[in-house]
Amino acid sequence: MDDEELIEPKDFENEESEKIQTDENEKQAPNQTTNDPSNKNIMRILVATDNHLGYLERDPIRGDDSFNSFEEILKYAHTLKVDMVLLGGDLFHDNKPSRSCLYRTMELFRKYCLGDSPVRIQFLSDQSVNFSNQFHTVNYEDPNFNISLPIFSIHGNHDDPTGEGGLAALDLLSVSNLVNYFGKTEDIDDITVYPLLLGKGETKIAIYGLGNIRDERLYRTFQKQSVKLMRPVESKDEWFNILVLHQNRVAHNPKNYVHEKMIESFIDFVLWGHEHECLVNPQASAVGEFHISQPGSSVATALSEGESKDKFVGLLEVYKNQFRFKPFPLNTVRPFIMDQVILANSNIHPTQQNDVIQWIEQKVESMIEQAKLKSQGKPNESMLPLIRLKVDYTGYSTINPQKFGQRFQGRVANPNDVLLFHRKKPTTSSSNKKQKDGELDVNSIKEKEEDKVKVADFISEFLGNTPSDRLQILSENDLFNSLHSFVEKDETDSILKMVDLSLKSTQKYLNSKISSKDAYPDFIAKYIDDNFPLQHQNVSSVNSDLLPINNPNEFESALLDEDSHGHEHGHHEHNSNNQMIYDDDDENILNQRTIFKSPQPNKITTTTTTATTITSSQISTRRKSSTQSTQSSQVSIIIDDDNDDDDDDDNYEINEDNDKDFESDEEKTPPSKKRGKAKQVGSTVTKRSRSKK
Repeated sequence: MDDEELIEPKDFENEESEKIQTDENEKQAPNQTTNDPSNKNIMRILVATDNHLGYLERDPIRGDDSFNSFEEILKYAHTLKVDMVLLGGDLFHDNKPSRSCLYRTMELFRKYCLGDSPVRIQFLSDQSVNFSNQFHTVNYEDPNFNISLPIFSIHGNHDDPTGEGGLAALDLLSVSNLVNYFGKTEDIDDITVYPLLLGKGETKIAIYGLGNIRDERLYRTFQKQSVKLMRPVESKDEWFNILVLHQNRVAHNPKNYVHEKMIESFIDFVLWGHEHECLVNPQASAVGEFHISQPGSSVATALSEGESKDKFVGLLEVYKNQFRFKPFPLNTVRPFIMDQVILANSNIHPTQQNDVIQWIEQKVESMIEQAKLKSQGKPNESMLPLIRLKVDYTGYSTINPQKFGQRFQGRVANPNDVLLFHRKKPTTSSSNKKQKDGELDVNSIKEKEEDKVKVADFISEFLGNTPSDRLQILSENDLFNSLHSFVEKDETDSILKMVDLSLKSTQKYLNSKISSKDAYPDFIAKYIDDNFPLQHQNVSSVNSDLLPINNPNEFESALLDEDSHGHEHGHHEHNSNNQMIYDDDDENILNQRTIFKSPQPNKITTTTTTATTITSSQISTRRKSSTQSTQSSQVSIIIDDDNDDDDDDDNYEINEDNDKDFESDEEKTPPSKKRGKAKQVGSTVTKRSRSKK
């Protein structure tokens, strides 16, 4: 792996370009820019994903692996003197981590994140929009805490918000001011992402966080073009845009992954979590101008080929619109050697089982020696290795893997699953492909994923054979979600809540459709038979996750064959109170300082938001003694409450001192020529009644 990689997504400016460019001499000698954290214009970010803290924590051999690797990551952050750490989800392995796991995690954060060192980055966006907890403050600006290393993280599929209150384990770390948790989505059918705006000298970064959403649901939301990334209006071309997400990158089926075409064209760098294979060096997108870094997991959670590769974290250095990336190896990861053999190549007769066992044993011994050589001189040298040998036993009989593994007790970390037996599936002659001499048939020896019974497939098969088998009141999609929460997240009341919500939604719908004079059992039963199951748009539920969707192809379109970066220009509402929704025809009501602009909906919805303008350029120091002057600017929008036929009677009052700060990607507002810090301005929407003239 290269020691250093220079990426130029955009043209370099002549001034200060020598601070970023590298040549052959710099590759041989320590880079002055890399080792000089005092540079006022280069932001240094350590990126990592999928730490899975608490994985196998009760295992006497492997219980500390996840914590050892994560502590090494935090040590890298101190050694490299980074400005911040950016995590891509799955910090915890369990949705409800144990008390011991939480204690050890908070212990590490307190050890490495609290201190007297100054934080050299400024937080420029509205914190009440970016952070969901009641304090709405980035942790290093809290005067009650001395934070020396800010950590920003989204949630993954293992530690996602769930249960009562929709809280995640990261919320506990957020409210204790140890982690800045962002990327939480309130409405997964209409997603609006507001970036974290950070600055350091002349460098300005916008970080868009999208925590994990069930892949099929997010795919559908992308197809409806209901995923919107809001951009700062002021000097928007001067921002370096980073997207952090935690979703499938590999298409396990056509509708459960994020295609690169779905990523907005203005994004410069993507930090991709969820995939555990380490592909840390940025790869240029095949469909866009951005680069993708996939650091992978920091601990092996499966005995698979992707997990057996060396693991790295990355240092991302950004100067204006340029960036450089350098990987750093994780040396505390347990050694992992994986190989495969075909018994037919052993030239041993299938009846000579003792000779077969001895032949396999010799292969495992050689793998153990290989692991020793791989970890020699590293911190993980004393660790017992993970050994995984795939055995193609076509034409032979299997042996007991657990009994075989006892031969290596105390020499390997996974004695019970050293061997994995599989055999080729018979193929028809029409499916056989001719191959050149000496060419390896990878598909013939590569083990396919083991067949697993999926709850969703089981429900669909069991309930969808005939129309009489289908559910009417409950939704198959809701049933799958609740069963998944019951099994995977230990939510014992998930099914009860789902039934209760479905009944309430159905009762509300029937009350709105059936008059009291017709409300007798026979009529209601007939109405249900004729109109149920309900379509998605007919039900109003307090939980959008539980809305019944009876046609899985309802939102199918040819989106992947077209540009998927557009935004939906229809009416949309957000559950949060931090957005302003306005009419395209009334654009004049927004003055030059409106905080956010969203794509043009068809109605005006009155909401109230409050924000703060950051005017100080000072940096948080040891005792957080730097002061920041704040200003508040309000916009009053007066909406006529009368039902006048003439819309011209509506009266709007505005404050002309304001300027726009954010807009959707489709807004055509030209970038400002004046350089300066991004500003956040509060706005208040009020409603007043007036009498007709």
